[in-house]
Amino acid sequence: MDTIAHNRIALHALGCKLNQAELQELAIAFESRGFRVVGARDDADAYVINTCTVTAEADRKARQWLRTVRRNHPESLVVACGCGVESGRAQLEPLADLLITNREKAVMVDRVAARLATQLDGVLGDEQERRSGRTRSLVKVQEGCATPCTYCIVPYVRRGEESRPIEDVLSTVRSRIRDGYKEIVLTGTKIGAYRDGEVTLVGLLRQVLGLPGLGRVRLSSLQPQELSFELLSLWQDSSLCRHFHLSLQSGSGTVLERMRRQYSPGEYDEALQHIRAAVPGVAITTDVIVGFPGETDEEFAAGMSFCETAGFARIHVFPYSRRPGTPAAAMTGQVSTAVVRQRVAIMEALAGRSRMAYASSWLGRRQQVLWEVETGPGSGVYVGTSDNYLRLLCHSRSPLQNVLEEVVLDTLDADGVWVRR
Repeated sequence: MDTIAHNRIALHALGCKLNQAELQELAIAFESRGFRVVGARDDADAYVINTCTVTAEADRKARQWLRTVRRNHPESLVVACGCGVESGRAQLEPLADLLITNREKAVMVDRVAARLATQLDGVLGDEQERRSGRTRSLVKVQEGCATPCTYCIVPYVRRGEESRPIEDVLSTVRSRIRDGYKEIVLTGTKIGAYRDGEVTLVGLLRQVLGLPGLGRVRLSSLQPQELSFELLSLWQDSSLCRHFHLSLQSGSGTVLERMRRQYSPGEYDEALQHIRAAVPGVAITTDVIVGFPGETDEEFAAGMSFCETAGFARIHVFPYSRRPGTPAAAMTGQVSTAVVRQRVAIMEALAGRSRMAYASSWLGRRQQVLWEVETGPGSGVYVGTSDNYLRLLCHSRSPLQNVLEEVVLDTLDADGVWVRR
C-alpha cells in the first residue's frame, strides 16, 4: 500500500519573517505525517505557497508563481494559503486547487492529504537525516496588530493580536535545538506586543536564553516605543544577536503622522541612542517607504537626511503600494509612479552607501559567524551571517554548513565581507 511518504510536497513563502516561520512549521508538520518535503523548484505531488499581500508586487509574485507551477506541473495539487488568500481570494481561485486562510493553516496537512487521497501515517525514516543541514529556525511567537498604520493591509488579513502560550514557544525552541539549529529567530507581526498572562517579551526572552544547548537568538522587527531599559539589559547575554530591525518607514515627522506611526523622528533617534549605548557594535536595520501619499520634495529630503545621519547597517527601501481598503489608499496627493521610482533610486543609493560604511567599520576585527550554505555545489565558497547581520564569505575545503565560529573580517566587495578563519 502507498504511504504518504511517497508524496513529495514543495513549499514556498513570500514576504515577511512571520511567513517564513510559518513555512518552517508547515514543513515540520508535513514531515511528521510522513510527507517528503522537497525544494520549491523540484518535482512534487503538491505545491504550497504562503502568500503575502503587503504590496501589489507581492500579490503579483504569488499569481506568477502559481501560474508557473500550474504550467510546469499540470498533474500536481496547487495550494495557496495566507494573507493573499484573505485579501484577494477571487484572483487566486482560478490559479489554485485549494485556498487556505491564515486560520485554516492548523488543518492544512489534513486538507492536503485528503485532496491527495492518501493515508496518514506517522513519521517515516530518520527525522534528523531529513532535517540535517538546517541552520536557522524562525519561531512564531505572536501574530496580528491592533494599531494599524494607514498604509498597511496586514491587520485586516491577520486580525487581532494573539500571542502563543509561553510553554508552546519554549517547547518549539527546545525541539529546534534538538534538531541541530544553531540560531533561533523569534518573529511575529508585532513581537513587542507579546503577552501570555503576565509574561511579556522580556520574560519570554529570559526563559528562551535559559534553555540548555541554545546557540544564539535573534529578534525580528521591533518598534521604537516597544523598547525598554529592561529589554535592552538582556543583551548582556552574548547569545542574543547584536541586531535590531527597527522599522522607521519615514524620517519626516509629518509623513509619520499621516502614516499613523506611534513615534516622531526625535523619539526614534532617542531609541537609536539607547540601543547603541546598551549594545556596543550593534547593527540597526530598518524599512523605509518612499512616495507615501502627499510626500513633498521637502518631506522626502527630510527622510533622506534622517537616514543619512542614522548610520543604519541596512535599509530596505519600498515604494509605497496602494492597498484598497486602507486609509492611505483614499488619501489625496498620490505621488506619481515616475516620481516614486526616482526617489526609490535615490534612497537605494543612500542605502548602499550606508551598508558599505557599516561593513567597512568591521574590517580587521573578530566576529562570530554561522555558516549557512555553499554558494554552489562544489564551489568551496560558504556564506554565513554574523551575529550583527553582516553577510560573510570564505573559502573552505571542508564542509562548514551549520558551523558557528569566530573569524576575522578581511576584505569587502559587492558580495559581502570575506573572512580569515
